[in-house]
Amino acid sequence: MSRFKLVAIVALVAGPIVAFMGFKEKLRIDKIEKNGVEVAGIPTGGEMRKGRKGAKTYKINVVYPVGGKNTKEFKVTRSYFETISSGDALTVDTVPVKYLADQPDEAIIVGGSDDDRAMLPFGIGAFVLGGAGTAFLFRKGARAA
Repeated sequence: MSRFKLVAIVALVAGPIVAFMGFKEKLRIDKIEKNGVEVAGIPTGGEMRKGRKGAKTYKINVVYPVGGKNTKEFKVTRSYFETISSGDALTVDTVPVKYLADQPDEAIIVGGSDDDRAMLPFGIGAFVLGGAGTAFLFRKGARAA
């Protein structure tokens, strides 16, 4: 089997899985944005991490009042991280946190959380391209045989 056929089949199978994961993330974020309780969280630390291939992720640790106190590490966008920090030092006293009242661990940084909602269109695109590629490659292979 050619490499292109294999890639097309993988995209055809993995596309819906990735799209479903993006859809679930979109529903989660939308629910928090619509029904969430907003509080002032206190950032306790932040850092930028480089991945194996040079990709950078930005994370901040925030304590926010829920019953007692909740501490969570949030993945944030680069632009948000740059507005609240100078190098690795945080320059703000509080950040807005929104969480679900019945699930305090389900929280986001208002205007700054980096999430995986982009997986929805990416997964749909992979599925469509995988389906078209599979149909084209196998139709062409069937004629040659």
